[in-house]
Amino acid sequence: MEIENTLHRFLQNLDMLKYSKHFSDNGYDNIDDIINLTAVDLQNILIIDETDTKTILDAAAVYEESPDVKIKCWLLSKNLNLYADRLGENGIHTLEQVVDLEINDDKIYEKLGIKLAGHRRRFERAVLDLRRKRCLDEEPETPVAYGYWAKPEDLSDAQNEFLCIQAKAKSPFNDHLTRNLEFMVDSGSDVSTLQREIIDSLQLKSVSTVESKGIHSASREKDLYNVYLQLGKESLDIDVRISTFSS
Repeated sequence: MEIENTLHRFLQNLDMLKYSKHFSDNGYDNIDDIINLTAVDLQNILIIDETDTKTILDAAAVYEESPDVKIKCWLLSKNLNLYADRLGENGIHTLEQVVDLEINDDKIYEKLGIKLAGHRRRFERAVLDLRRKRCLDEEPETPVAYGYWAKPEDLSDAQNEFLCIQAKAKSPFNDHLTRNLEFMVDSGSDVSTLQREIIDSLQLKSVSTVESKGIHSASREKDLYNVYLQLGKESLDIDVRISTFSS
């Protein structure tokens, strides 16, 4: 079997098949065992030659098995290896493809031949575990800026607090015309707004119009003004319309 040959291939490539029995007799027989080897592990199975130890550990540190074998070893570790061939037949050859499977869709299990309810649940848990590991491995995104809960000055009489964020508005026509502002984050609107006084102080110019309709008012055209917005380290070129508050 391909999995059983993993250790053999690893040692053969290093010209160290003489240690094959040292590994196999002590249960070192899969990918995880190889890539996690330490000097103490080798000493415990009586591999004590310093040169050989260094050669094995250096190779283990960069060892990479084929995607197909990785899947088979993963299935074997979950006692689901009898489904290895069906995954291959359905074009699933990498763990990345496994992670993206729609595990809530019964058709997936039909394609993979997983009919037993217990095996379905085990496969589902195994895929979810892979997804959790992928999330931990991914680099976290750096926030553009941090918001906070408060009542903006323009909405100080409001009953509830709003998600707010600090930003700097800058005129596209004059670098010296800037305003530090507190914006309310309005997730229900697709248009950013500024107060008339701020638009006038930045000497912003109307660049187009947008059709706007309030909850209890008729639809009408409103001017859009171009402005540069500094949000954290990000600089945005956006269009805004006039409102009684900034959002």
